[in-house]
Amino acid sequence: MKIDEILNNVKVEWKQLGEIADITGAGVDKKIIKNEQSVVLLNYLDVYNNIYLDRSIPKMVVTASEYKIKTCNVEYGDIFITPSSETVEDIFRSAVAKENMQGVVYSYHIMRIRLKEPNFITACYLNYLFTAEIFRKPMFRLVNGNTRKTITKSNIENLQIPVPPLVIQEKIVKILDKFTNYATELQTELQLRTKQYEYYRNLLLSKEFLENMCVKFDDKPCGGGD
Repeated sequence: MKIDEILNNVKVEWKQLGEIADITGAGVDKKIIKNEQSVVLLNYLDVYNNIYLDRSIPKMVVTASEYKIKTCNVEYGDIFITPSSETVEDIFRSAVAKENMQGVVYSYHIMRIRLKEPNFITACYLNYLFTAEIFRKPMFRLVNGNTRKTITKSNIENLQIPVPPLVIQEKIVKILDKFTNYATELQTELQLRTKQYEYYRNLLLSKEFLENMCVKFDDKPCGGGD
């Protein structure tokens, strides 16, 4: 089910993203500098590969100044996006923080969207909205660049987004969370079945197994080789 379909016949208010959220970049570099404090870095792939973020996901250790630790922190309900990529389709991939992450800062390769009136349901709604055609089609028109595609902070702030009542946002999030969980379960099952297939394929087509089967049926080995 698509957000576009759910929003049909629902009264929504259209707002600029910059009206309801603060968008910040200028995150932390992937460096270790003497006399700076060690922190964990939330990076591009952490955001690209996930829908929700918790403390177990970021792993990279870097250092940062006290100022950066204070201004580039990760709080419950923060949304992080990929503002640049080699392809347009990979622009504005997003993930939302499910918890405050003490000692974690975000990378300069991503941007943070923090609601001016914090609300986790709204953050989750926006996180899903950023995947929908109703958002992505007009967003694509604002992407610039030849080799490296990017969308600027000012263009992000000016993006028009549909904001339905909170009760509708919650309904959308619950529905899409359910489908996301189904998809995750199916992917996990597929990965397991693939591993089982590879194991039995390699076993059944191994030289040892084939020779043993030949002995069993012919009372003599028929396998070739040395």
